[in-house]
Amino acid sequence: MHKLSRHLLVAVFLGSALIVAGCARSDTDSLGSNRASRQPGGAARRLTLAVIPKSIGGDFWETVEQGARDAARDLDVAIKWDGAAVETELAEQNKIIENMVNLGVDGMALAPLNNRVMQKPVESVVAEGIPVVIFDSPVDGDAHVSYVGTDNVAGGALAAQHLAERLAQRDKNIFLLRYIQGTASTEQRTDGFMKAAEAAGLEVLAHPYSEDATVAGAIKTASNSLERFVRNGKLEIDGIFATNLFSTLGMLEALQELRQSGIQIDAVFVGFDTSPKLLKDLQSGRIDALVAQNPRRIGYLAVETLVRHLRGEQVEPIIDTGVELVTRERLESDPEIRKLVGLE
Repeated sequence: MHKLSRHLLVAVFLGSALIVAGCARSDTDSLGSNRASRQPGGAARRLTLAVIPKSIGGDFWETVEQGARDAARDLDVAIKWDGAAVETELAEQNKIIENMVNLGVDGMALAPLNNRVMQKPVESVVAEGIPVVIFDSPVDGDAHVSYVGTDNVAGGALAAQHLAERLAQRDKNIFLLRYIQGTASTEQRTDGFMKAAEAAGLEVLAHPYSEDATVAGAIKTASNSLERFVRNGKLEIDGIFATNLFSTLGMLEALQELRQSGIQIDAVFVGFDTSPKLLKDLQSGRIDALVAQNPRRIGYLAVETLVRHLRGEQVEPIIDTGVELVTRERLESDPEIRKLVGLE
């Protein structure tokens, strides 16, 4: 018997009068089963959902959590929020998934750490009768109900288009700082950027992966890589794009260290994601633009989509949560942009 099935049978036998031993969630069908949300006599039972981000803590995931909890409150469901400490802990994410199944959750919303590696765990959860909504970053396969997240290809293209506009009368040598390998969302941003950059006549001189999933790792990679392009006391890079929050923060610090060492820098810098610190750097001019997701909307719609499915409603297979280019001018003049980034 599958390991998840053995644990799940025990949990169901001890915790539910609805299912006799051996059923292993047999009342859950491909629509998420309204029967799973009913008590004897037809009374509605409050749904319990697992919501598993890539990691816990940090501005982005804390905002996603706020959105998920807002949706849980509005829809009168309970959520169990848990994630790994760092976005490279695949084994830890698998343990959390297994634990949620053992707890007998009605559905799962998951931000997978790796699109390829996490395919089998998702398929195993679905095989146990627990529907899965994927959010923030895609996963391979088609076992999940829906994907809720940013159009990352479009986000990367936005960054390239902005750099092309800003560098119209200048040289167009570009440096791109990737995140870690295997993260589908940042790989898609890179793909969107590279295609748009080529179309706009930008030349991407280097595009290294961050050493690890931390800001410190991004600083190290950016510092070591940028040194190759320092000549006669000047950084000979015209534009820079960093593909997520950690790589953007790391690039900022690497550039600051170069400036402090006396290196002249005149590069247009576009980052991805927002945080209070990055918004201050945008306003001060250390960053030229930020490509902004809507993390609160991602969390809200992930939970809402899963609940709708469990209640028997049809949901879209892909739900785009939007992406915007945030500049200092838009931040000052556009109330919707200020609201998006949490300033209103």
